[in-house]
Amino acid sequence: MSKDRIFAAAKTVLAKDGVSGLSIRSVAEAAGLSPMAMYRHFKDKDALLNALMRDGFVAWEEIARAVRDPDPIEWIEKGFDTFLAFALKQPHRFDAAFLLPATEARRYPDDFAAGRSPAMALFIARIDAAKAQGHFAGRTSLEIALALAALAQGMISMHRAGRFASERQFKTLYRQVMRNTLAAYAGNRRKS
Repeated sequence: MSKDRIFAAAKTVLAKDGVSGLSIRSVAEAAGLSPMAMYRHFKDKDALLNALMRDGFVAWEEIARAVRDPDPIEWIEKGFDTFLAFALKQPHRFDAAFLLPATEARRYPDDFAAGRSPAMALFIARIDAAKAQGHFAGRTSLEIALALAALAQGMISMHRAGRFASERQFKTLYRQVMRNTLAAYAGNRRKS
């Protein structure tokens, strides 16, 4: 039994049963192994959670790197649209990246300030570029990036908890709220 097969089983369990259904026992069962056999490949549940988290972040970071727009504020707006698409199209990987209680998860502020989050670093770079154009005065780039990311993730969590009447309503409101919040931080430039 390969580590890849166990990892594939873990992703399947996460996709089917969510974070709360993810356990060594459930993954072992999905992989057709005894729980003890899993420990040959993953030292403990933390090791499995960290591997799933890293996989989710790699997926998100690849998507974030593909965002293109020369205008930094437009790039940020597209970046958060892309974040939404990632959450809706790959919910199990989104959960792995942002919701798993992984021991190696990046911690605020040191990991972000040190650039250990490549996707966050992309957003911070665009905020810095917008600052050079006269936007985002009075706040640190990390503070702005974190506030926008928390807002986006919170709205996605609300949607997944059924707090909106429809997905269409949610997407419209998500984009409006993100655009308005970005404009408020940037100091202008857009109308709701």
